Amino acid sequence: VGSVPCAIVFSFDNEYSWFKEKLVTYRITVRPPSRENIVAGRRRRAKAALRAVTDDVSSAEKRLERATQQRTALATDIARMEKELAEKKKSLDVAQKEEGWLKDRVKLRQLQQTELRKRLDDGWDDES
Repeated sequence: VGSVPCAIVFSFDNEYSWFKEKLVTYRITVRPPSRENIVAGRRRRAKAALRAVTDDVSSAEKRLERATQQRTALATDIARMEKELAEKKKSLDVAQKEEGWLKDRVKLRQLQQTELRKRLDDGWDDES
């Protein structure tokens, strides 16, 4: 059994003689495991634990490699997007400046249209 707690079940069979009563005596001696059994059990458990840890290290290393590749790809994407964002901010600034200039130009041209139509309808001061 080794050093692991356990339960031992003893069963007695009386199928041979159902009608006759029998007296059964028994004696059970429980002895602690031998030093060799304890050492062997420890070694078996240590080897099993080592296999489990080795398998986990292998699995974790593969996952780490995939995670590192994913992080690198995402960092590259972010750098590209940040550069693109900076360029778009410059373009936005240019577009805003042009929009302001064009709004002023439209207002000026609308005022000029109004004044020219008024002149064409009413004439000039020196024509009256």
